Amino acid sequence: DKVKKVEDNFRGGKLSLINLDTNEVKVLTTGEGTGSVGNIRWATNNRIIFSTYPTGKAGEVISNFALWSMNIDGSKKKKLAESQAGAGGYVSYSVTGLLPEDKNHIIMKINDRRPKVNDYYKVNILTGKRILIARGPDVDRESWLAGEIEDSQGRPQAVVVNFEDKWRIYRYLENSNQWELHHENTCQEPSFFPMAVSGTKWIVSGQNTYETDVFNTKNDKNKLYLYDPAEKSFELLYEDPKYDVGGLTGGCRPSYASAIFDDKNNELLGLTYLTEKVTEIFFDQELEQQYALLKSQFPDALVRPSSWDKDKKRIIFSVSSSTNPGDVYYFDREKSQILYLWGVSPWIDRGKLSPMDTIKFVARDGLEINGYLTLPLNQEGPFPLIKHPHGGPNVRDAYGYDDYVQFLASRGYAVLQINFRGSTGYGANHYMLGNWQWGKTMQDDISDAVMWAIDQGYADPNRVGIFGASYGGYATMAGLTFTPDLYAAGINLVGVVDQGLLLEQFGTRGSSRSNGWYHEGRIEWGNNETEEGKKYIAESSPSNFIDNITAPVFVIHGSQDRTVPIEQARVLKDLLEAKNKEYEWLIEPYEGHGFTGELAVKNMFIEVERFLAKHL
Repeated sequence: DKVKKVEDNFRGGKLSLINLDTNEVKVLTTGEGTGSVGNIRWATNNRIIFSTYPTGKAGEVISNFALWSMNIDGSKKKKLAESQAGAGGYVSYSVTGLLPEDKNHIIMKINDRRPKVNDYYKVNILTGKRILIARGPDVDRESWLAGEIEDSQGRPQAVVVNFEDKWRIYRYLENSNQWELHHENTCQEPSFFPMAVSGTKWIVSGQNTYETDVFNTKNDKNKLYLYDPAEKSFELLYEDPKYDVGGLTGGCRPSYASAIFDDKNNELLGLTYLTEKVTEIFFDQELEQQYALLKSQFPDALVRPSSWDKDKKRIIFSVSSSTNPGDVYYFDREKSQILYLWGVSPWIDRGKLSPMDTIKFVARDGLEINGYLTLPLNQEGPFPLIKHPHGGPNVRDAYGYDDYVQFLASRGYAVLQINFRGSTGYGANHYMLGNWQWGKTMQDDISDAVMWAIDQGYADPNRVGIFGASYGGYATMAGLTFTPDLYAAGINLVGVVDQGLLLEQFGTRGSSRSNGWYHEGRIEWGNNETEEGKKYIAESSPSNFIDNITAPVFVIHGSQDRTVPIEQARVLKDLLEAKNKEYEWLIEPYEGHGFTGELAVKNMFIEVERFLAKHL
């Protein structure tokens, strides 16, 4: 047994100003204590706004998030807001708008009056004084905030909240300073979510809910629309026949595209969405032209503009790939110059990283499944294989740099990731095929992927392991219990073993987010309030089939996990001991749902490497 008690090194950060003409670097401020600095933006040409936030242990009470303004010479630093833990949750804040005609003020949203919604204020960046301009909508106490959009001045236009299995859009009526319930849908129904404001209309992602209220083969993909809230009418902007554009809004836990957003005037200039790799679309012709030029210089990488001047002649952009965790560059169009600024994780030897390839195969029932395969560099197969199922499960794996994948590949393992049914990104129907299929057809997809890798000659059938976190931890235990002949070892990181217990924990925890997860769970992975649901949960919970396990299990969990509580790991440990099964045990008292502390992460990888080397 390993229960690590380490005072971890949570590294702080600092805010520096780089003069791109002289390459002079000046440190303006550092995070308070072990804190970091982030969310940096220009308020004016001479004053910046930034946040400081702690990077403490998962179990700590954190109360020193803060928003600051400061001159670019480091003078006249002023705290504008501070986040504190209270009875209803954390006080949070963000800047929603700059005021070009009033350079001493910004618009902010803060939830210090009611924890579930934000109020909007005009804030003086020199004095911190604020004036209320709009209250947030009245919502149920068990709701949680899912999204908001503001106009070019940073004033509210719409708010999206979740309550039980419902998603509600509230529209702000500025003439009366009132909110109306504009739209409501139930989880797994066609819906739309606002992403940005365009004049008097909204750019939304989802389905035209006034054409249909059910999913079918024609409308199950998310599309982009220009939506008129006054007329409740949709105008199609963009669609992809195979992939969701703008995330999945018809799900129980909606996801969004990664927006390319001009925070100077709250304008959506473009977005990226996940396909086999990543696809970019633009609404701003100037930025699209600049992007095409930059992409031509890095044709095999993911290129993303992140900041620009008002004429878009000077751009900060990032470049990444499966073998590049990220580089940041400066582009000056007038000088035809691209200047390298810095790299992410410079301590990594990129020459030892393995490229990620896209793959697809057909599952046993005819469903096409997409995924990714990463092979050890400069070696010949067949390889020992790690099946690495993603968490969620209502998320998806994506192309790009992945610490876990590269760690495993660098140790000689092929790594297989797939977007099994129940994953998002491929339309609502692919996602809803996962309803009540934990341990069943979802697990069949994982098994079929392993058999595909064996048949293709990539994997040694006698040296296959499975290693996943959260839902991936569940899939690990399902693989070891339902298909024990397939795997020689398994690693369960913060995973679920008893679905009924998890539903009980969500239902009694009392937070609004847990309330939403409870209702999501009853739809997606079992209803513990019906006989049919109880039967399904009993049939699909690995905790009921520990007798079947023949391979060694490594159980890893964080004591502070509030998503999949540590009780899941303890239940599993007790059962493994009672059945005399081979297992190892690593608990981090200061970690939660996934490890973040540098020493904890390092220790976990050391132990994972040792365990896999022993058994594969």
